[in-house]
Amino acid sequence: MSKSDDDHDRDSDHANDNGEHERLGSKIAPAPAAGGALTSLGALQAALAKVNVAAIIGRTGLPMLLFKREGSGTWGFGQKRTIPEEGSKWAVNPMTFKYGYICFGDNKVVGEHLVPVSLPKPLITEMADTGFPWQEEWSVNLKCLSGADAGVEVVFKATTDGAVKAVAMLVELVRDRLNSGQHDGKIVPIVLLEKDSYPHSQYGKVWIPVLNIINWMPLDGPAPTPAPEPPPVEQPRRRRVA
Repeated sequence: MSKSDDDHDRDSDHANDNGEHERLGSKIAPAPAAGGALTSLGALQAALAKVNVAAIIGRTGLPMLLFKREGSGTWGFGQKRTIPEEGSKWAVNPMTFKYGYICFGDNKVVGEHLVPVSLPKPLITEMADTGFPWQEEWSVNLKCLSGADAGVEVVFKATTDGAVKAVAMLVELVRDRLNSGQHDGKIVPIVLLEKDSYPHSQYGKVWIPVLNIINWMPLDGPAPTPAPEPPPVEQPRRRRVA
């Protein structure tokens, strides 16, 4: 996912290089007048409470993994919409499950609010008024384990009904596995990127994404493949001396 022009300002340090602002003992802000410290902190607290940083903090910088429902239903990731190799295995990072809402206007994202599933789900009634409707969104990060895309990390952001259900199902299966206590530390789903369809009275065949779990592995990755044993070295034959 490419950065916008605004990101150049965030990534650059525009401070003066003469070091005056970094001298030992320099103050971050002028001290408030006597008796005004609590007032200043209260004003700061009130101001920061109004700032919505969820949309920015929720950004991962990873390429997007998308499922295109049109046509015959295809997976793709990155700006070039690279199609993942068929049969490639992908690890789902259960530490990155998020849910919330997203808002589209004129085919562009005009608002997004995602939080980790460890926090209460935001209320749609508390979303900012953008002039466009908000809709449910779930997301999770994946890493390819095999094939031509091995090592590629992506974020799958689900905004359609079928995609949201696919991510929510993963959450449920990971939760059930943890609650069972019979996982031996293997709580990371290994999935295949597949698809299914259902008939729709208005749109005909509708394709939906399927994250098919085929195995599990620990958070620290799959066990290393044991190195093959070297072939036995043939010992030279000794000539018998008469």
